[in-house]
Amino acid sequence: MHPCPLRSRWFALLLAILPAPLVAQTSAADSAWTAGDYPAARIGYELALHDNPGNARALYRLAVLASWAGQLDSALALLRDAREVEPADADVRLEEAKVLAWDGQYSASILRYDSLLVEHPDQRDAAFGRAQALSWGGRLREAEAAYGALVEQNPDDLDARAGQGQVASWRGDPASAARYYLGALARKPDHVPSLVGMAQVRQWQGRPDEARHYASQATAIAPEDRGARDVQAAIRALVRPQLTGQLGWSHDSDRNTLWWQTLGSSITLGNGLRGFGSVGIAEASDPIRTGTRLSGEAGATYDTGNLSVTGAVGARKLAPSGGSGRTTGTWRVGLSYRIAPSAGIGIGYAHYSFDETAFLLTRDIDIDEVSFDGDVELRRDLTLGYGGSLAWLSDDNQRKAAVMTLTQRIAGRWTAGLYGRILGYDNPGVGYFGPDRFLVGEFRGSYTYGVHRWEARLAGGLGAQQSGTQGKTQAEWHADARLARRWAVINEVALSAGVSNSAASSTTGAFRYYTAAVSVRLGL
Repeated sequence: MHPCPLRSRWFALLLAILPAPLVAQTSAADSAWTAGDYPAARIGYELALHDNPGNARALYRLAVLASWAGQLDSALALLRDAREVEPADADVRLEEAKVLAWDGQYSASILRYDSLLVEHPDQRDAAFGRAQALSWGGRLREAEAAYGALVEQNPDDLDARAGQGQVASWRGDPASAARYYLGALARKPDHVPSLVGMAQVRQWQGRPDEARHYASQATAIAPEDRGARDVQAAIRALVRPQLTGQLGWSHDSDRNTLWWQTLGSSITLGNGLRGFGSVGIAEASDPIRTGTRLSGEAGATYDTGNLSVTGAVGARKLAPSGGSGRTTGTWRVGLSYRIAPSAGIGIGYAHYSFDETAFLLTRDIDIDEVSFDGDVELRRDLTLGYGGSLAWLSDDNQRKAAVMTLTQRIAGRWTAGLYGRILGYDNPGVGYFGPDRFLVGEFRGSYTYGVHRWEARLAGGLGAQQSGTQGKTQAEWHADARLARRWAVINEVALSAGVSNSAASSTTGAFRYYTAAVSVRLGL
């Protein structure tokens, strides 16, 4: 209900001319609150606090209004004052736990909910809020159990069913998410959170027609619902063409330099089917020579259920200075499948030219590579990633490689983990890094911070490496940074940079490798 501005002004005038003892009373402000005239209620509660700073009801109601306005720090300060006056007030404690979760203080929020539920175990709103805080904090398995307990207690708790769907979506299980949402809609076809959830699931699955159907239903029922508006905007962005561009630079201690520019686009072709294409130019140089690579590629990705298939074909024109150029075809195909919400696998095959340096542009080497990768969640926030590849080079060489990562998310914004890689060539490479064996292992970590539409990420690693079976073990490290700014739904501009002394970073095995890039993504 929207308050009437004229009515609020008359209310404020009335309060201003009334005697102080009457103004100090909260009954008029309570009446305005009940009528939905929140500006008038705010004025009344502020005047009540002026007369009595310990008025718990006024502190609580003003905190609610501040939280609705997004003023979370002010809301928490008011709620702390209210708790000092009425430490056992369940409404105040519930609101504080809720606002802490909105403010991203998930652990503190969960502690508040737990304390409240110890004294009021049947407080459904507290149990539901706790489940939300668990899910927002990334504790998805605990959130799933918390929502499940609510549904078991009351099968008609549709918000809890929608919560189960949201958790399943975040765990990468769209089939289960859809089942939860549709179960809620079978009981109440106009349940807005479930309609929004189904729209999001179909959007993530690349099925814009179905996503648009659910989103339209949600906005027709609740035009002001933020979730419905957001998913409609995301669907419009999904079906529109997207344009991406990147300008990048790399340099190593062997004085190999590469500048590259790429321009790509993608568009939805139908439910589950998205087409893409790109063109690019790269300019390579070393102390002796230069060269240019022109490239183009077109392909499509099809998603159905937990299966995703991608295929693309293209061509590259390689033009080294002081030598004859050539044109070669490229192609690739990949398949990925989510075995379970916590595990997935992928396989791929690719054919491409080996052309990262000015010297390699003269070598006429092509690569055929078969690869596999996967990930599995061992326990909450602990993920094991693995992969391997076998590559055949047209200069009668062969490369084998394997990689493993173990990543633990810590307190939401931090990660820590282990990284290991081994690769080897059958024969020494001519003009490229081709040891019979290369080993690297490192401890690594990252920190990500986002505020409004800005996101910054810092990452690094420290370990050891060995080049060749007879090589000495050396210290190894890398550092990376990324700063991104998003606007609208998918538009983004990002800056990134990195430095490493890993021999595998540079095609030539140089022990210093630098890179930087700027990228832009736009919805047309």
